[in-house]
Amino acid sequence: MSARRKKQKQTTRLQYRRWLKRLVLLLIVAAGWQLSDHLPEVIMPIDSVQVSGRFAYLSQDDIRQQLQQNLSGDYFTADIAAMKAVLVSMPWVQEASVRRQWPSTMLIHIEEKQPVAYWSENSLLSDQGELFKPAKIDRHMQMPVINGPDGLHRKVWEFMHVLHTELSGIGFEIEELVLDERRSWSMRLSNGIRVRLGRNDTEKRMQRLSKVFSMQNAPNIDDIEYIDLRYPNGFALKSKSELDKVSAADLNDVSRCKRHA
Repeated sequence: MSARRKKQKQTTRLQYRRWLKRLVLLLIVAAGWQLSDHLPEVIMPIDSVQVSGRFAYLSQDDIRQQLQQNLSGDYFTADIAAMKAVLVSMPWVQEASVRRQWPSTMLIHIEEKQPVAYWSENSLLSDQGELFKPAKIDRHMQMPVINGPDGLHRKVWEFMHVLHTELSGIGFEIEELVLDERRSWSMRLSNGIRVRLGRNDTEKRMQRLSKVFSMQNAPNIDDIEYIDLRYPNGFALKSKSELDKVSAADLNDVSRCKRHA
């Protein structure tokens, strides 16, 4: 009998403990529920946002304003990945990093895009070969204008480099380079001269032009309106008073080039 009673007491104690654990768990849940109704939504607010980076087109206020308009939460709950995504979505931002600094600061570092050329009417080309569209574009920046069919901005920019290398030796600078829908090239030099390159053998044509203008008695560029390189063996110069065609045989005849200029 004693053994049976002992076993019954042990069973009763186990059942009691199970019910006690369940009751305690229910009390904890209920207490937590009540407590959550009285806790503030923001436990540790972000007191400071520190922005670093070299800025020519952005400001620290622009960045802070963008974050305030799109994000919520406190020091612990703020979504770092979302903050970075918001910053990178800004047209002038190339790269962004975001990290917490105890106890209430967010550290933001920005790498700004570096424009190298105007593209079309409403876009800029960065030094990474990316097109971007700021809300406002300063048309007084000392950059060339390039233009062409959609999706060919990298090709136009790469050809700009080729032309720059060829022309810099004779003191010419490109102000505008255009690839039209027929894939024909044309450009305007910084001195106002327009040059028609055409579609084929463009690099050879530019070499031919460089050869003539590197001569000691080269044509007077101040008297030239445009240059047409679309000839198989030479090119045409239109001066303010006449149009002359320079043939391949004339390229070594300096006096003739001077006379026709």
